[in-house]
Amino acid sequence: MHTRKRTSRLVASLVLALCLPVAAVSTPSPDGSVTAGAETTLVTVGASSAAPSAAHPYSDPLWFPLREPARISCVKSNCSEPDGSPYHGYWAMDLLGDLGDPIHAAGAGVLHIGARGTGGCHSGPADASGTWVWVDHGGGVVSRYNHLDSITAEEGQLVTPATLIGTMGHEETMPCAANYLHFEVRTGGISGERVDPGTLWGCEGTTKKSYPLALGYSSWNALPKAKVYSPALTDSCLPSSNATTAAPSPVSSGRGDGTVRVAWSRPAAAATPVDRYTISREIWGPSISAWHSMSYRDVPAGQLATTFRGLDNGRTYRFRVVAHDAAGNSAWSRYVKAIPAAAPLAPATDRNLAAGTTYVRFGWYGSVPQGTPVTSYTVGIRHWTGTAWSAWSFSRTAGAELTYRWDGVKRGTTHQVTARAHSGAGSSPWGTYRKLTTLR
Repeated sequence: MHTRKRTSRLVASLVLALCLPVAAVSTPSPDGSVTAGAETTLVTVGASSAAPSAAHPYSDPLWFPLREPARISCVKSNCSEPDGSPYHGYWAMDLLGDLGDPIHAAGAGVLHIGARGTGGCHSGPADASGTWVWVDHGGGVVSRYNHLDSITAEEGQLVTPATLIGTMGHEETMPCAANYLHFEVRTGGISGERVDPGTLWGCEGTTKKSYPLALGYSSWNALPKAKVYSPALTDSCLPSSNATTAAPSPVSSGRGDGTVRVAWSRPAAAATPVDRYTISREIWGPSISAWHSMSYRDVPAGQLATTFRGLDNGRTYRFRVVAHDAAGNSAWSRYVKAIPAAAPLAPATDRNLAAGTTYVRFGWYGSVPQGTPVTSYTVGIRHWTGTAWSAWSFSRTAGAELTYRWDGVKRGTTHQVTARAHSGAGSSPWGTYRKLTTLR
């Protein structure tokens, strides 16, 4: 059991929702815990840690975010409300420490500031998160850090597990008695699903250990509420490089009716085998002049293309791809844009039809474009020979032109006319044939 010098530990122990009196790790129970004090295989590595890298900005959030010892309190269902319901009911970790304890990123990525609280301890509406930040680890994987006392990194900064990103604080609504970090891992972006953080590594001296197994438990949720301390940790065994694979390249797209197919090539260099790809999708919002929030799709490593269906014809989408290996996600590929579209509908041909002695004038309505503008029309005419229809004669008009006149046709002859539309997505069916006879 750890002895703490600062008195805030004693105050925190009075907060029922988060803490219980400190106790030694208990005997394993049927809830998935294992023998107390068990350790993983120990791996000793160099003391130098990776510097942020624009070429390899990401790694998975696999490192414990604290260096000072902390009591591990509510996780998913190991804490209960007075009515017996889970305190969280979702995957998260409340780590009870001291005001100002350093907080590090759990993996390499891009830091974003979620909010800056008003600070201090005051009465008023509770702020569920207070001052908080999150780290984008690529591919929709994020880690989130709530209830900070201060933020020590900048918006958009590249961070690694060696980066100090903030210090421990508390909820800003009275009584503000417990200093703790609320830590989450999510997939599908910052609003995505909270997931089991799984094994988190830490450096005890220069020795790399995995937790919670080294604490005697197989799952964070198996720990008894606020009875087990995490150890004092260092940065001495952090990885010396973010050895993720290179980004997939090139990426291409092909469109169809309500669909876009995105394809890519395997990364040029991979430190370890790629185990999956993640594709992000965004849609442009012209009313807000911005891209709407991302959605993500994972595909297995053997798949080098995927088709998105149910898209809106005529809307602009953009896509990019990351490759994931044992270390985490690669940098994103470049964006590719696509506008789903189908061939235009057949033009209505009942707009205008007139004939003189030696001419035929034909008008039609503009075709419905279905996602991409009509660029031109083809018009056709043929005449009755007395025994059969002649071959069609065709002419092309601009997309803005909705009439055509044929001169030099035979007097007193019956003709048929029609039109079809063309766009970047293909050609429409022919419109309904119209028939008329020139004057004698």
